[in-house]
Amino acid sequence: MKEYGHLLASDSAYKGLAHQIADKTRDVSEVLVNGGGGPRVGVPLPLSVTYDSACHLCHAQKLIDEPRVLLDAIPELDLIPLPGEEECCGGAGIYGMAHADLGGQIGSDKVAAVVGTGADVVATANPGCIMQIGGGLLLAGSGVKARHPIELLDESYRRAGFYDQV
Repeated sequence: MKEYGHLLASDSAYKGLAHQIADKTRDVSEVLVNGGGGPRVGVPLPLSVTYDSACHLCHAQKLIDEPRVLLDAIPELDLIPLPGEEECCGGAGIYGMAHADLGGQIGSDKVAAVVGTGADVVATANPGCIMQIGGGLLLAGSGVKARHPIELLDESYRRAGFYDQV
């Protein structure tokens, strides 16, 4: 949706609306971090987590810090650096399916890097990356779970009872 303005720039019927939509579109991490004083601090989740920067966030939208800020709002969550965190996991939309051999090799390299961190969880902010890395972890027989950073924040908030106060 952030690309609508660019994609429909030559369409006289939709370019104005496309720019309006693109200008208002934000990633959830961007909204939570920049939209009202930052994320609330939840209850502790004693997990070791490594973070994989999803390509659509770090390369296309230039959102590098926001997902980490969300993870930092979770007490006792130990954030472990991931070697090659800004490199593709091999999913790349449908690339991993259209080019299974190369996508699979890239995915295997990412899985090896994740496992090498010793983390309990790999957090990444793209459903395709979660499937690519998570599937690779399952095939490798690893116990590491692939989760979205918002899932971890949500778990901390639920345990804190934040939703009971609404």
